[in-house]
Amino acid sequence: MTKALEIPTARVFLPLLKPNRYKGAYGGRGSGKSHFFGGLTVEEHLAIPGHRTVCIREIQKSIARSSKQLIVDKINQFNLHKHFDVQDQVIKTPGDGLIVFQGLQNHTADSIKSLEGFDRAWIEEAQSISSYSWRMLRPTLRKPDSEIWASWNPASSDDPIDEFFRGEGSDRADLTAVRANWSDNPWFDDGTLPTERMEDQRARPDEYDHVWEGDYVTISDAVIFRKRVTVDVFETPEDARFFYGLGLLSGPDGGRPVLHS
Repeated sequence: MTKALEIPTARVFLPLLKPNRYKGAYGGRGSGKSHFFGGLTVEEHLAIPGHRTVCIREIQKSIARSSKQLIVDKINQFNLHKHFDVQDQVIKTPGDGLIVFQGLQNHTADSIKSLEGFDRAWIEEAQSISSYSWRMLRPTLRKPDSEIWASWNPASSDDPIDEFFRGEGSDRADLTAVRANWSDNPWFDDGTLPTERMEDQRARPDEYDHVWEGDYVTISDAVIFRKRVTVDVFETPEDARFFYGLGLLSGPDGGRPVLHS
């Protein structure tokens, strides 16, 4: 161990400070989930020489779409520039440690083996991770004390990450998950987010619970028919010509033809 870093931590995240194989934080906007894991990443790399972390998204088309800037912000916040070498694609850390940023969709069963020696994998926007990527990643991090972290805003209970952390069997001993929302963040009022939240609550109530309270996405009449069109009652002209179209509705059994008039 080289140096301890004291980072203020919201009470909701305290269970995630204890070692465990799987750690998850889910909930709505403004909870500080990403900031917690970003700070924890910096703290671990400062304290453990040679530590290696991969920051993951399902799709990462550029380094700008990764968690890199958030981690750099944490390094700057705690004035740790002399301990970290921030490069274009990676961050070098004490003791030849490494923080890298990758998209899982770009990996194959063979290429993902390059991550076998890593200590941590942090998945951001984890609601988007595919079943295939999740199955590949889990056995890849195989060091005895390795951990897999996930942060996400739940979209559906059928999403692989949500099913793993919150579904049947999620009471396993090697898994810790917490729900965190804006109301759990003691620093929420420090910026402009309170105004954004109240405006969403007023103007977009159908989206509010998902965006801010971490509920699943729901499709309601309010979403589909937000802008309704009123049509006056009229009689069909005698010379009217009727047209019919054939469309497909997707469902559990695939597409089936539906006749539209």
